[in-house]
Amino acid sequence: MPEYKKFEEKAWMDFGKSLLEEKGSEKTKTFLWICKSKKNDFLDYMDEHLLSRENSTTGKDHMLFEHRFTEREFLHPPRDTQQIIWNTFREVPDEILYSGGFWGCVILKMIEGGYIKQEYLAAKLNGVTETGNYAIDEALKSSDETMIDKCARRILRSMCNPAPRGKRILFNDCHLSKVYWRWHWSHKMSEFIDLELEQILEILDENYYATFSEKMHTGKSYISYRNVLGGLLLFLDQAKTKKITNTKLGNIIDKLSYLSAWKAIEEQRPNLNQQEIKEISVNL
Repeated sequence: MPEYKKFEEKAWMDFGKSLLEEKGSEKTKTFLWICKSKKNDFLDYMDEHLLSRENSTTGKDHMLFEHRFTEREFLHPPRDTQQIIWNTFREVPDEILYSGGFWGCVILKMIEGGYIKQEYLAAKLNGVTETGNYAIDEALKSSDETMIDKCARRILRSMCNPAPRGKRILFNDCHLSKVYWRWHWSHKMSEFIDLELEQILEILDENYYATFSEKMHTGKSYISYRNVLGGLLLFLDQAKTKKITNTKLGNIIDKLSYLSAWKAIEEQRPNLNQQEIKEISVNL
């Protein structure tokens, strides 16, 4: 297996935790200021506070992703860019792609190569004018410790640092890894149920995918089983003319988990689970 370079998991977590120890601290403000400074200032900061530590990285070869992003494209990759992300990382072993330290190393290398700018990491997903620079400036001008903390957390999440909320960042917050895992599951399921890849990608749009991935990585969720996820996708495809809300989708998934406590739906074929899910939906 290739020894791709990645941040050692504990060192990467400790780096993030140190920035979040105290809301609005001078350490956090310095980090925000560095994130809107020159590229070399940011790289020097990362070297001093992470890379120079003993055993801070593992592996030998950097995984190079040489695609030059605009800020908007980085936050909301269009269909063709998603394909590029998938094609770049699809041959990397899953155990490496499950590492936040791997994605963090990729992003740092992209900043070094000029493919993204470090201020992109602070940009708000739902903000039209709230670019990364704007978000950092607003945080630094504010006396609101929570605003400063949120901005730092957003940067760390975009870098796939697990300190803000653990492994879920891989699937929900880091823009590159989120695209990869959405395509990964879509490809897997297109080989398992009678839906094409494009149909599944359409079903798992940004809204549904956010709900699905949040629920998938909780301790009580059963939708990580192919039969359950397959049934859910078949149901959502059938229900697309009358699209259900994200809240209702979340409630359906929670009900599925409850149902599995006494009925082994993970053992049933997807088409049978499609009917189970339809009944759940009607009765919610």
